Amino acid sequence: MKPLLHRRIAPALVVAQLLYLALMELAFTFLSPGNPEPDRTESARTALLGHGAVVVAVAAVMAGGALVLASSRAAAPVPRPARSALLVLLGLLELGIAAAFPHSAASGSFGPGTVIAGVAVVVSGCVAAGCVLGPAAAPAQRASHDRPTARTTG
Repeated sequence: MKPLLHRRIAPALVVAQLLYLALMELAFTFLSPGNPEPDRTESARTALLGHGAVVVAVAAVMAGGALVLASSRAAAPVPRPARSALLVLLGLLELGIAAAFPHSAASGSFGPGTVIAGVAVVVSGCVAAGCVLGPAAAPAQRASHDRPTARTTG
């Protein structure tokens, strides 16, 4: 079950989260009600650039973490400390997501947002578990391939 979680399920869930993030960014950008007087101050531009930088950084951590979790071949050239740091960042990000959704659901009324929050908490928990189990299972998998067994020694 461990390899299935961190090699298949967790990366697929991270990709689904990335698609959700992109969909929400597009929706808030293009479907938000128009403001008759756009704010053209320097602070508004700085805030917009800061928001864009945070979204790009989060998306990069999520995409890199999904790649490291999903493919040992793609993760092989990356130094082990960098892989570990990326998975720790992804795990912390997922724990932050898991903490933020119930807070936002509790502050609103029951509805579709509450269901989405419940699903997001479960998804984030699975990804965080995959981040923990991924590095923990990697040495055991390599060790089992290096040892000769009764079938291979004849």
